[in-house]
Amino acid sequence: MIVTIVHAALPAAGAALAENLALLRGRHGRKVLLLDAGAERMREHWSADRDRSRLRPAVTTRTVTGRGLSADLERFLARYDDIVIEAGDGNDNSPECRRALIAAEVALILLAPEDAGIDARHPLIARLNGARMFNPGLRVLFVAAGGEHDPAPEALAAMRTDAARVMSAGVAHTVLHLPALSWGAGQPGRCASDIESSTGAAEMTALYDEVYQADAPQVVSVGKIF
Repeated sequence: MIVTIVHAALPAAGAALAENLALLRGRHGRKVLLLDAGAERMREHWSADRDRSRLRPAVTTRTVTGRGLSADLERFLARYDDIVIEAGDGNDNSPECRRALIAAEVALILLAPEDAGIDARHPLIARLNGARMFNPGLRVLFVAAGGEHDPAPEALAAMRTDAARVMSAGVAHTVLHLPALSWGAGQPGRCASDIESSTGAAEMTALYDEVYQADAPQVVSVGKIF
């Protein structure tokens, strides 16, 4: 299964989500690869630090650039059960982001609730709808990434409106709180899911269930827009 993570001006959150999701998938006995297609390309450093610290499960990470992503994915799919792609800012018209969305079974769109209310002509919305034209089976989940407090109801309502502008999109029930998601980030190779009983680990477990269980009740469907 390929999961592509795209953020809207939240690079640190996108990186943390990719690391945690790959780690949790590995804990479920899956052979998982984390592909770094974002602009910063720092995931291989994180993976190497994790190996040096002998943290388990180990997470194999590769960096991909340019137009070779499609060929790389074909090669990697023969060797791994799952691939998590950190594709960077969805507003950037990069070939990596476009190809990562077209290849994915699930796309996670990290969005700060206060930034919800995207115009239907916004590049991110257009890019997601364009990806679904080539990949009709793509499931899109908008994920609220806020601060210490839960988003206001009107902000979540605006996010549902954003999701309604994308074919077969929904809003994840799980809200990620960025301070909790960043726990462990200061220690080489670690992430929030390494800290047992932490808020960040609990939130990531809940989101993991939404992503990898197609019938998860937490997903709020908003229908299809044609």
